[in-house]
Amino acid sequence: MPENILYKALEASEKGKSYAFATIIEATVKGTPRKTGAKMIVLDDGSSYGTIGGGRNEKAAIAECLKAIQEHKPKSVTYNYFGREGESVCGGQMKVFIEPFVLQEHLIICGAGHIALPLSAIAKMLGFKVTIIDDRKVFANHQRFPHVDKIVCGNHATQLSKIKIQPNDYIAIVTQGNEYDFECLKMVIKSSASYIGVISSKPKRIKFLRRLRQLRVDEKLLKRIHIPMGIDIGSQTPEEIAVSIMAQVVAVKNKEYIGTDKFKM
Repeated sequence: MPENILYKALEASEKGKSYAFATIIEATVKGTPRKTGAKMIVLDDGSSYGTIGGGRNEKAAIAECLKAIQEHKPKSVTYNYFGREGESVCGGQMKVFIEPFVLQEHLIICGAGHIALPLSAIAKMLGFKVTIIDDRKVFANHQRFPHVDKIVCGNHATQLSKIKIQPNDYIAIVTQGNEYDFECLKMVIKSSASYIGVISSKPKRIKFLRRLRQLRVDEKLLKRIHIPMGIDIGSQTPEEIAVSIMAQVVAVKNKEYIGTDKFKM
């Protein structure tokens, strides 16, 4: 594999970007511009490095890489050079393996109370990396959360500010106090997180949105907030609330969540 492609893969991973490799795994002896083993990398912004031959087939492979990144699924595609309509005229054929590398989804839970416990357990069962943030040592510890990947003890918003939020991050705000919740929300509202949710009642939602508007937060950013978070399933217990939250998180991850007019007052 060319060194520059490996470097681009490492650089993308460090920056929190997903990417896909396109590798020629089979090619005819004649008639294809590149042969078996040729490889390129395609980043999630559409930029590519290396080549599998250029032209319309490489353009099609780039599109397949972006689709594979979105769907989290590898696939094999075949490109012909027989000169038929929509084909190049070199006279050969190649098979390309598309292999996506997508960063693991990361759930950041601000708060370590009653909801955080089942929420973190369900998230781990669903394959998420989980980080817990709380300022209470009696809650933020590995005895209480032996299953999570990281526990941070300290002021919620301050600790959030130290995390480089990426598109693979999902943030659930369930602290022990409304002011802590608001400070966390204010800290991440402009971040690139794929999901920002706040445990909330209707009066709390109205108050929070009003305060954010007073801070001149753009309406487009306000519409990103799931407040109250979770899908309405009539949840009562912490476990049921956790189920409703993770159902919404998964729907957002899979781009199936349409949402509602929850910002009308």
